[in-house]
Amino acid sequence: MSNLLSLPEVPSPKLIPVLTFNLKLKSDPKLIYTNTIIDNTLNLATITEGEIRAIEGNELGFKFQINDIFGTDDLNIKPSINTAYLDCKLYGKSPNGSGVKIIYGGKVQLNKASIDVLDGSSSSASIAESYVTCNPNFIFDDSIEEEFKWVLKENLIGKGRFARDNDNNLYVQYYIYVIR
Repeated sequence: MSNLLSLPEVPSPKLIPVLTFNLKLKSDPKLIYTNTIIDNTLNLATITEGEIRAIEGNELGFKFQINDIFGTDDLNIKPSINTAYLDCKLYGKSPNGSGVKIIYGGKVQLNKASIDVLDGSSSSASIAESYVTCNPNFIFDDSIEEEFKWVLKENLIGKGRFARDNDNNLYVQYYIYVIR
């Protein structure tokens, strides 16, 4: 018999959508290397344009806007389980010109819906059929708008998808949630 305090009932957390990420890639991710000994393939995605916005009328009343986003994402793929581990670093500006750094890890299960978009045989996958996740964190310079600082206190979780526009440009798009 354990001397530990018993846990309370299992909670039912609520996920509240608060942000969108809309990130355009320069091109399809570029293969950097494949190493079968360590079961790893590295691809590099370069983000050339993007924005992060608060969802208009979100239930918590949060405001947020970052523009002129660029950066990179290391897609470390473990082929034996068809899963990519993300290591993303993004940079952008708030409306008042403050510098912002966004970093996130995440996972992409390379299922048929996502692979079809990545290889160009489909133009989009729904968020429901995709397993594209992230956990963004923000770093601001000193002059960031006060109304944006809420992101520093929250655990943010994203669910997303890959999509292509009419010119075949690849995008990654996320809805970002807070937990209550």
